[in-house]
Amino acid sequence: MNAFKIASFHLSVLLLLCGATSTTAAETEEVKVAAGYGIGYLPLIVMQHDQLIEKHLKVAGLSSTKVSWTQFGAGSAMNDALLSGNLHFASGGIPPFLMLWDKTRNNIDVKGVGALCSMPNFLNTRNPAIKSIKDFTEKDRIAIAGAGSSVQTIYLQMAAAQAYGDANYNRLSTLMVNLAHPDGMAAMLSGQEVNSHFTSPPFQYQELENPGVRKVLSSYDIMGGTGSFLMLWGTGKFRSANPQTFAAVFSAFRDATESINRDKRRAAEIYLKVTKSKDSIERTMAMLNDPDITFDVAPQKIMKFVEFMNKVGTVKTKAASWKDLFFPEVHGLSGS
Repeated sequence: MNAFKIASFHLSVLLLLCGATSTTAAETEEVKVAAGYGIGYLPLIVMQHDQLIEKHLKVAGLSSTKVSWTQFGAGSAMNDALLSGNLHFASGGIPPFLMLWDKTRNNIDVKGVGALCSMPNFLNTRNPAIKSIKDFTEKDRIAIAGAGSSVQTIYLQMAAAQAYGDANYNRLSTLMVNLAHPDGMAAMLSGQEVNSHFTSPPFQYQELENPGVRKVLSSYDIMGGTGSFLMLWGTGKFRSANPQTFAAVFSAFRDATESINRDKRRAAEIYLKVTKSKDSIERTMAMLNDPDITFDVAPQKIMKFVEFMNKVGTVKTKAASWKDLFFPEVHGLSGS
């Protein structure tokens, strides 16, 4: 090989190396993910415990990328962090996501990564006079995480609309007290002002173990059956700028969901360990084996939220399909 060819060869190698370096450098140095409270966030808990994002980042040649986890009491707070750039992936109920999707369609383009779970939410009370949604009065107070925008808020509005007509969907909103799920449970059980709580597993089941507490209704009653409760979302802006990092997070999310369904006992042990929960392994396994509770990346009954929230004006844009709301990675799944 002559000197010219050798020089050309070295130049080509150098250019390839520079190209590889610039591609890697273009990706974020840190990916920030947030979860909430409760067993519905189990896929994210498993992702964190098993360091699944780190595993897929390493495969992509991004082993130096830092993975940071935070916890929020409501999806609305996560949305604020997402908009400010202090978070890359938010999680929570469907309504907070839909509100942000509606507002960001022409800028950072927030969309769903996938569903976390389907599970019923209970409206529990310790007021013996309350037998149905129509028995609540101005003297009652309902603890709700993220009151005003959370999934439990929309469930309550749907229930009010079903009981009193669409025009009265906001009839019970004056009764809401904004408290994170653990605080809401403590407030209701304390016997003070808050006498009811619209919450999720495991808190609803723990409440029902107390004398005098009973279920008024389930979200499945309102929704007409099972449907996605929680989901994971991010921005199209982040996905476009960091395709390998986004792919790593999605792969980790999918792997965590498969891991839960493959070995529920291990998932239960991880949940108890990471959350430092005092629940027993038996009660946790009972929840995971409940046929009403499933972990599936494919979103279900998302459009029911869309239709209601658009009808009452909470969401201005009505998506034509659930696929309009999610990134292409889940379009091949059987969603609704």
